[in-house]
Amino acid sequence: MSEGIVPPNRLRARLAEGRLTVGTMIVELHQPSLMVLLAGTGLDFVLIDTEHGPFSIESVAVLARTSRVMGMTPIVRVPEITYAHVTQPLDAGAQGIMIPRVTSPDQVRFALECMKYPPAGKRGVVLGRGHTMFHAGPLEEVLPAMNRETFLVVQIETAEAVGRLEQLLAIPGVDAALIGPSDLSVALGVAGQMEHPTLVNAIERTVKTCQDKGIVPAIHTNDVAMTASWARRGMRMVSISSESGLLMAGVRSAVETIRGDG
Repeated sequence: MSEGIVPPNRLRARLAEGRLTVGTMIVELHQPSLMVLLAGTGLDFVLIDTEHGPFSIESVAVLARTSRVMGMTPIVRVPEITYAHVTQPLDAGAQGIMIPRVTSPDQVRFALECMKYPPAGKRGVVLGRGHTMFHAGPLEEVLPAMNRETFLVVQIETAEAVGRLEQLLAIPGVDAALIGPSDLSVALGVAGQMEHPTLVNAIERTVKTCQDKGIVPAIHTNDVAMTASWARRGMRMVSISSESGLLMAGVRSAVETIRGDG
């Protein structure tokens, strides 16, 4: 019965098959039709950014549910690691959480406690909401199924996270470690220098540690060539730009071509 109540996580399934998965970040637009449009491009997931984006929980609910129905896994980047910030998006229909500015294993453990139902965590039980397609069912079936499908992404964007990679990625329940190269370059003292050996070495070390721990190595950049390069170097979950960035780039390219500037 739980199979019809708990929506499958397409991202988790594709990663389990060994596939490269591709997504983008949602930073501004609220329309559910956006998810329909993006699903037609072949994306596997979206990162709904509530750390820097202007989204209410109502907007998150609409975007997440539409994304899921269209076959893209919705992951919400929370603004901070609190019980409400983690559980509300999941109850609304998100299938994953991305936690920013990670510096310690305790932050990761707390996020997992909020995400998972007992006995794996301390998430409060509610059914008949967006995360169960507004259906209810036997708790002994639904709760373990929901625990299996939720997906935790730990951002590696601080010097502390790089220094504690082994500890962070050894925590049971971590699914992916996502490099934020811009923030990480600032944290490592090489702001904006994407090819600097200090940054490159940190990214390579993250990929290797993920592979050793059975964690998915991931990255988000605004540069297609850079993203493709890291995909060839071991990244299995890659996010490129944002809906607004891709829209602007496409329009700019068209305008330049028409005017003869491109």
